[in-house]
Amino acid sequence: MGGCIDFALNLIECDDRYWEVFSYVFGNTVVFQTLQEARRYLGQYRIVTIDGELLEQSGAMTGGSSNSRSSIRFGTVDASESAEVLELKERLRVIDTILLRCEAAMSKATIDHQAKARHLIEARQQHRETQLKLEQLRSDLKRLETQQSHTEAQLHKSTQEKATAQARLEILEADLPTQDAQLHQLRQTLADLEQSQTHSEWQQIQARLRSLESDLNQKELTVRTAEQRLQDLENQQQRIQEKIQQGQTKVQDYRTQQTTRLNEQTTIADQKLAVSTHISQLQASLAELEKTLGEERQQRDRVDRQLRELQTRQQQLDWQRNKVHETQQTRRTELVSLQEQLAAQQAELPDPLPEIPDTATRDLGQLQHELRSLQKRLQAMEPVNMLALEEYDRTQARLEELTGKLTTLEEERTELLLRIENFTTLRQRAFKEAYDAVDINFQGIFATLSDGDGHLQLEDPQDPFNGGLNLVAHPKGKPVQRLASMSGGEKSLTALAFIFALQRYRPSPFYAFDEVDMFLDGANVERLARMIKQQAQQAQFIVVSLRRPMIESAERTIGVTQARGAYTQVLGIKLPQSASV
Repeated sequence: MGGCIDFALNLIECDDRYWEVFSYVFGNTVVFQTLQEARRYLGQYRIVTIDGELLEQSGAMTGGSSNSRSSIRFGTVDASESAEVLELKERLRVIDTILLRCEAAMSKATIDHQAKARHLIEARQQHRETQLKLEQLRSDLKRLETQQSHTEAQLHKSTQEKATAQARLEILEADLPTQDAQLHQLRQTLADLEQSQTHSEWQQIQARLRSLESDLNQKELTVRTAEQRLQDLENQQQRIQEKIQQGQTKVQDYRTQQTTRLNEQTTIADQKLAVSTHISQLQASLAELEKTLGEERQQRDRVDRQLRELQTRQQQLDWQRNKVHETQQTRRTELVSLQEQLAAQQAELPDPLPEIPDTATRDLGQLQHELRSLQKRLQAMEPVNMLALEEYDRTQARLEELTGKLTTLEEERTELLLRIENFTTLRQRAFKEAYDAVDINFQGIFATLSDGDGHLQLEDPQDPFNGGLNLVAHPKGKPVQRLASMSGGEKSLTALAFIFALQRYRPSPFYAFDEVDMFLDGANVERLARMIKQQAQQAQFIVVSLRRPMIESAERTIGVTQARGAYTQVLGIKLPQSASV
């Protein structure tokens, strides 16, 4: 790199016991001559200049002066002047050699692993083909054995027919000389009769002769038929023997092929057994993890059910408590009203109250006398308010009207409480659906942008509206972190992944990004540019950027620069052929 002196770690002299400390502090710091030369590599390294400017890898720049009293200085050192430098360079060279060997070994191991994986796939394919061929051979063998059994049965039947025909032929051949002798005798007799001129006897003999000739022809025809049948049976037996030999040859070939396939299958089975053993171990580990996960899920579901039951019970108790409270208020109001009526009626009673006499020892005359006395006293209390009954009726109607309104209000209140509970359930359900969809989108987009993994996390999963939302991210090569503890570039990637996740769930017409790639390095800027270009198929993106990968991936580029004075000027930009403008 032009203007680069060296890594800062190579320009430091220190004791061996402090080497790891300086390696940690200055491991990725590069020293340049001037700031102008260092700017070309901004974002690729952590850079420091001779004048004291410090350029962080995120793009931030600090410093600008050199402390002459500092005990740490940067400069060029001749390797011949220091033995420690030579020793350190030799050590670095050895480490580089070891790293190269390790990388070569890792590459070789990776290639071996891929080759073995391919071999395993080929072996499984060959095993399947061998099984198919073996099944086909077994089917052919079974068919040939069935055909051989049928052919042997036909051969046995033909042999029996041949033996029967041969026996009949032997009988006919044995009877043939006798018939020939009779025929000769008859012919001789015919000749004698012809010479004797005896017409009737000659006719009888002639008829008998014709009968014997017919019988002889019939027997000769039978003999020829039997011979032809015998010849056919011999030909059929010969063909059957040839088929049996061919079948036996095929069976032998099939058995040879079956033996070969069985040997191959045994080899493949051994390989499969080794792979199956490894798979079984992995499955056992997976089963244990699934069992643990299942127990955790069951415990979580049990706790959720208990919580829902407790919440339902609490709602019921709250509703009953409110109902009891309202009833108590109503009873208190009625009690106050009754107490007021009792006080009003007590004011109308005579003071002191008359004593109720004991009527057990009094006779009828005394009772009548007291009754007349009471009637006189009642007449003395006139005039009586005759409108009291009408007022009572109006009060009773008013009471019934208020009671009906109270019942209606209680029913409306119960319905409102049910609607509120239903609305709360629907709101939680809608939030859960949106949260799950955005979480899935965030996981995929964050993995694409950072080669890591991340997810969304609720502070209070049981009641999400009473807590906040956390973005948990695990960039590649770093531990799991929350958004608050990340660097500027990691925060930018995580926030952009969350924005893109929201966009996929509920897209907006357009998005405006103002230098969102400022804290990102070149590789992350390229990933972000690809992501924005991919998302631009569904919405319009307006991005303000100073980074070349982002500008090159834009469909249309507009340049803005500061003109004379405090005004800006829009310029046309012509990019290379590889970029689309």
